[in-house]
Amino acid sequence: MPKIHPSSSLPLNNGVRLPLFGFGAYKVSDPVQGEEAIRCALEAGYRHIDTASIYGNEELVGRAIQNSGLQREDLFVTTKLWLDEQGEKETPAALERSLAKLQTDYVDLYLMHWPHPEAQRMQPCWEAMQALLAAGKCRAIGVSNFSERRLQELFARSDFRPAVNQVEFNLFCYRRELAAFCRDRGIVLQSYSPLARGHKLDHQTLVRLSQTHRKSPAQTMLRWCLQHGVPIIPKSSTPERIVANAQIFDFELSSPEMEQLDQLNENFEVSDWRPDPQNWY
Repeated sequence: MPKIHPSSSLPLNNGVRLPLFGFGAYKVSDPVQGEEAIRCALEAGYRHIDTASIYGNEELVGRAIQNSGLQREDLFVTTKLWLDEQGEKETPAALERSLAKLQTDYVDLYLMHWPHPEAQRMQPCWEAMQALLAAGKCRAIGVSNFSERRLQELFARSDFRPAVNQVEFNLFCYRRELAAFCRDRGIVLQSYSPLARGHKLDHQTLVRLSQTHRKSPAQTMLRWCLQHGVPIIPKSSTPERIVANAQIFDFELSSPEMEQLDQLNENFEVSDWRPDPQNWY
């Protein structure tokens, strides 16, 4: 396996490179604490910030980036459009609002946050996103929370493939089949909640194996994702944890250890909200 560095990235299907490691801004909303968390992340070497219109913190993210002293081209910024922003006219307007809040002329990755319960809403939204890509308002486009079936619905309406599918993915929610499906179609699967929001950090096997590397269970969970080639966006508002989450590039899990950890999957989901509970996996 190629050595993974903090600056490691994966090429998307249009040639844009997605950092393997980034900062998730979900529920980072306090103006002071949130900006401090992003400042801490950038100082620790993070160069990818992931947010969304529904998070209500794009202005905070924009301020933090502006105050960082970093050049815009040295950062990778992702945002997402919400369900009511999906449409021929709604989608371009939504991105313009996001760009204004983020204080930037473009985002590096623009994602459809959820598949709309009404499948016919996807096509005009997806076509609008392609137009935004062509106009340089974003460098890559993709989706989030799409199952194999929902991806197939999108494929039936468009030959243009998403660059990324961002889903809940971690040691205890190992979506092996979806990862393979995306990989075979040139779509990068990206992980949110790579730490399962801390629910499983005391698992005996995880703790024992982490101790052999003198790492925390959280660091081992993050490393497991990276060694599966899955980019991650861990979230924390605590400076110590933000720094610790980035300290995963000085050790490597062996093949037997990876195989052992693969067996811990429980299909455990920490995110239980769905736009349509009957129309998911």
